[in-house]
Amino acid sequence: MQSPLQMTNALFLYVLMTCGASLACGGSQLGEDDPIDEPGAADAGTIPDPPVCTDVDTDGDGICDSDEIANGTDPNNADSDGDGLDDGEEEHWGTDPNNTDTDGDGVSDGDEVTLGTDPTVEDEACAQNSAAAVSISKPVDIIFVIDNSGSMGEEIEGVQNNINTNFAATIGASGIDYRIIMIARHGNFNGPESICISSPLSGHSCSPIPAQPTLTNTFKHYSVEVGSHNSLTRLLGAFNSADEFGLAPTGWSEWLRPDSFKVFIEFTDDSATDYTAIELDDALLALDPAAFGTADDRNYVFHSIVGLQAKDAMDSTIAHLPTDPIESTRCTVGAMNPGVNYQELSVLTGGLRFPLCVPDHYDVIFQEVAQGVVESVGLPCTFAPPAAPEGETLDLERVIVIYTPGGVGDANSLDRVADEASCADNSWYVNGEDAISLCPTTCTLVEADEAAAVKILTGCEGPIVEVD
Repeated sequence: MQSPLQMTNALFLYVLMTCGASLACGGSQLGEDDPIDEPGAADAGTIPDPPVCTDVDTDGDGICDSDEIANGTDPNNADSDGDGLDDGEEEHWGTDPNNTDTDGDGVSDGDEVTLGTDPTVEDEACAQNSAAAVSISKPVDIIFVIDNSGSMGEEIEGVQNNINTNFAATIGASGIDYRIIMIARHGNFNGPESICISSPLSGHSCSPIPAQPTLTNTFKHYSVEVGSHNSLTRLLGAFNSADEFGLAPTGWSEWLRPDSFKVFIEFTDDSATDYTAIELDDALLALDPAAFGTADDRNYVFHSIVGLQAKDAMDSTIAHLPTDPIESTRCTVGAMNPGVNYQELSVLTGGLRFPLCVPDHYDVIFQEVAQGVVESVGLPCTFAPPAAPEGETLDLERVIVIYTPGGVGDANSLDRVADEASCADNSWYVNGEDAISLCPTTCTLVEADEAAAVKILTGCEGPIVEVD
């Protein structure tokens, strides 16, 4: 089977863990060879025996042909609406045999029965994790550029508190091969506004702060003072020159991997006076086309966490998208400037923009930026489901995998098989204890579909859904 790092195209991955607050779910998933009414099974997803027709029943769904004609269903097709429930089973569950999604919650009736949720009631998700529009194959090198000026102490502390738990952990959970390169002065955030990244990213705890950074394979730190207005000058100047500790004798360029996608994350409360967006883009592309690509095919994206005003006054964690206009107003707490040049770089390269003014919200912002990284470089065909909500337990026997060709076509529920050895077309399996893997031919199909949409739904353990 192909490694996730060998995959080359694009994938839309939406992970939705379904177990409603008022609707619990549990039991076991049925395969093609499983009995539809297993004796003694306490299973919300167990398919009932269909009703028995005493007249002509051409399609064998338990509904007489005459009744099917009267109901507007197809007497020659046991599953008239193609939702995975035979018309007779639809009668048992109280669902509409001519509607694939009776309750309109985006999950087909058959999939809801398998998950153990009620197909006649719109359900709430008990957990979810999502990503979009991704190129699968490349590892990613993530370059943080942090302003070390005197107004940045609280913001730098916020970076330190969240980069491991809410940034690296989110990317790591996706299965992407990533490396973080920090360009900022190493030291104490509480004067002189420097930064110390602790383990597990780095090789030390920052208590006490060591004399110099301790590098790991995943984390590299190029120590240099970055001022209020010269982030881009520092970024370019340090590319081929040594850092203050000699950890990168030939510059941070030596830490870039040749096959990686590059992601920049600018973190400043001020403006760039050294380069315009176009000038910086031209300089990067000229500096190393193999690393950063060309104007027609860039191999980098630039995200900005800067002093701009929040997109939503009630929620500072909502991203300004590349399609949103440049924000010329600064956020009201602590920012010196809205960072228009950085914003323009984000718009030019398809990056996200967030306000840096509320460090208490960095947990969500870092998760969102991490998802932006995932969107830029991709997800594998094997991944772990997100953690269950407090008080709930995911039931990996109740998993649905849905593939939508082109992201907008007819959604297809893929078949579950026992293991990789049992793989067939349009199928998937649970790899190990909890990793969900697309089978090789399915993975090949999805990676060849640049606008593919894949949705994974998992039920939670709990009492049976009762049907009247």
